[in-house]
Amino acid sequence: MAKAKTQQPHTGKSPAAAPTAQATYRACYQRFAPLAADLPDRDVEVCRADVRIAFANVKRGVQAACADPVRIRKALPELPLDDVLALPDLGRALVFAATRVTAKAASSREIDAKLKLVIELREPMLTLAETLSKRGLLPKDVVAEIRAGSGKYDLASDGMALAHLYEEHAAALRGKHPFTQEELDQLREASEWLLDTLTPEGARRPAAKQRGEAEKMRDRLWTLLVRRYADLRKIAYYFHGDAFEDVTPKLLSRLSSSAAEDEGEEVEAERGRGRRRQQRGRRRGRQRRGRRAARQPAVAVSRARPTAPPAGGRAPADARRRNTNGSGEPPAMKGV
Repeated sequence: MAKAKTQQPHTGKSPAAAPTAQATYRACYQRFAPLAADLPDRDVEVCRADVRIAFANVKRGVQAACADPVRIRKALPELPLDDVLALPDLGRALVFAATRVTAKAASSREIDAKLKLVIELREPMLTLAETLSKRGLLPKDVVAEIRAGSGKYDLASDGMALAHLYEEHAAALRGKHPFTQEELDQLREASEWLLDTLTPEGARRPAAKQRGEAEKMRDRLWTLLVRRYADLRKIAYYFHGDAFEDVTPKLLSRLSSSAAEDEGEEVEAERGRGRRRQQRGRRRGRQRRGRRAARQPAVAVSRARPTAPPAGGRAPADARRRNTNGSGEPPAMKGV
């Protein structure tokens, strides 16, 4: 560990870093999962930590120690600063992985709802993609590959591929299709969920196997976080000397209640955004079904009121049938 060149008192303040766009927790997970998967099995540490506390300490440490990246690169050129600056997103990936461990097994109703959303968007998107490929706006071989295959798992793969295809060629397709970015996001999210939940044969993935895979990825992401956080503490020690503990506390150090609440609010806000996306998806599904129903020809349905029986006579036969319990007797006579 490099020794501090100067022992300057730490004031707890640092220049404000430039604001950056915050990625979704799922996007962070997808970004770091391949890196975590490449770790050798013998190096993986089991995560027994409260990942939300670790995430809070990571964010505070990066904000306090890395406010001046140019100065850090000049002083520590061999240190992987880009990896250190990505620590907050790695923490989000870890939080997302931890929620997958504790998540309950998907129900058949949830699977059917996701499949319905994918089916409703897949066919119109794929049909238009085939037309656009004939015009040279999309690659024909990719579109043909999406059309091939069948089954639930293949539907989910198609949804992922279509969302990626439309986003990859967004510039060429601008103004040439009716699909919104929100619909593309819904298709991708539902497809990702199905790919995580179903086996390649289309069956529901066993809950125990799901938890086992989620635990392994959580442990790998935790190991990656621990390694990179050590580099962050080297930065803090170099610039702040013995006060580095104030800048970059140990990963599992307990925060003040206000700081912990701030980090909890971010996690809850992410969950709220996921719930709102689901609600918007259901609302849009109802709107699409309503528009389709409105386009169907109206069918006249007779709702004539039953005529009153003539004085001293019998009610019409259809009125008598409506007022019986199926045996020819009025309901009040049942069991008499």
